[in-house]
Amino acid sequence: MNSIIIQNKFLYLELSAEMGASVIKFFDKRKKIDIFRPFPKEKRISKYNSYFTGYFATAPYFGAIQKKSFFFKNKYISLPKTHILEPHTIHGEGWVNKWKIANLNQNSVELVFKHNGKNSFPYSYKVKQLFKLNNNSLSISISLDNIDKNNFYCGIGFHPWFNLSKNSKIYSNNFLFLKKKKDNTFSKKKFIKKNYIDLNKYKTDTTFLNWIGKSKLKINNNLSINIKNKKNVSNLHVYSPAKKNFFCIEPVTNHRDSYYIKKLGSQFHGLKNLKPKKTFKASVEFEILN
Repeated sequence: MNSIIIQNKFLYLELSAEMGASVIKFFDKRKKIDIFRPFPKEKRISKYNSYFTGYFATAPYFGAIQKKSFFFKNKYISLPKTHILEPHTIHGEGWVNKWKIANLNQNSVELVFKHNGKNSFPYSYKVKQLFKLNNNSLSISISLDNIDKNNFYCGIGFHPWFNLSKNSKIYSNNFLFLKKKKDNTFSKKKFIKKNYIDLNKYKTDTTFLNWIGKSKLKINNNLSINIKNKKNVSNLHVYSPAKKNFFCIEPVTNHRDSYYIKKLGSQFHGLKNLKPKKTFKASVEFEILN
């Protein structure tokens, strides 16, 4: 399947509907520089290669489901791994499946994915994702529809990948995270006293709470962006793995391990209780700074 291209005077965005509605290339025409991590030329388009793209959506939840099991209809059911490279069921179904194009024009595209509640997450849902290029930014909006007959708890995440440089830093209003105690309760702790994290120095996989909704990301000396919450996104997840040349800064509605945190009774899980025929929406904006 051919890739989808939208662009304006300053920005170029290329996506693959076949590969999880993932971003193959997000490019600044003026600086002639990639914003998100570009999809490697040696990789082919396939559903599991969304893992190597520049962005994908995580729905109907962000993060992993511990022990690959889900409490459903008064019993635990086993869930398959979502991705062959991941040990857990993680990030929902959309990022490893084909999407359909609903609308397409020069500056925007809307894609749709439907899950029937079988062979993974045990509820039926539909996700619509709208990509829109503004003058100097990319906005992404996600709508999650409950098409099941039951309520379910859910969340939405935006998962961009960036190439690491020696100057990569994320600035934010706070870096509060949940620390688990011996009695299986949680408390909020400060990850760092500074208002930024040096992504070379700190290697972490952490959800930060009470995000004010705007963070500056310095990718390298030639490129910085603002990451903005436009609707219902209250957490910011930082994934900066050791000995890798990339990192992720992910605006998310729910906490990592959210179903496990909810099971332990914590109020900080961030999951939305979505009723049948109802919709949960979230949106963010990635603004390129001059």
